[in-house]
Amino acid sequence: MACSADGLPTSEALSLLHEDISIALDEYQKTEAEKNKGFGPKSVLYEAFHHKSSLSVFHWTSVIALIVEGIVLLVAFAACNDPRYQHLPAESFFIFLAVILNVYLVWWDTQLRHKEVPRLTHNVLKDLKEYHGNVLWSAENYPHLHSPLSPCITLQWTRRDGNTVNLPWSLLVRGDIILMKPGQKVPARCRPMQVSSIIFIYS
Repeated sequence: MACSADGLPTSEALSLLHEDISIALDEYQKTEAEKNKGFGPKSVLYEAFHHKSSLSVFHWTSVIALIVEGIVLLVAFAACNDPRYQHLPAESFFIFLAVILNVYLVWWDTQLRHKEVPRLTHNVLKDLKEYHGNVLWSAENYPHLHSPLSPCITLQWTRRDGNTVNLPWSLLVRGDIILMKPGQKVPARCRPMQVSSIIFIYS
């Protein structure tokens, strides 16, 4: 990729970002599809109900125990013709209802945990596709070059649209020209440019 000292235009950088995110999302969804086959240790079903899953809050053993309890109550009611046990069918009904409700909620929560990130990523891709052609970012839209370090977001001096801006690592793309300070951690695989010993190309 040919590189200018002015860095990438923002529109081109966002197009590259869209492409990279799309590739990563496709790989993630393929991996998830493989994991969800059967009842293996990586499947959603295993994660939701298996007693060895650290993410399960309602194990299959609890489901079986509650169902058996409900059946026992019904059998006891049928076997004992006693008015004192008229409440047993209602108790059994509420046990079955609680089991169904809990199974549904656990399954829904597990599905949500797996689908929320792809859904939000699709929204990001949609926004990138919509706005990458008419982005009007100026140097003032970025954090100040001398912003203090933050544990929440890592910033990188980057050349964009002919300006040096403080760009979050998550927005760096292939071909970005970055400026490294002494002792600074390299954000990814980079190669030095000839023009300066402190300027690198993000690759």
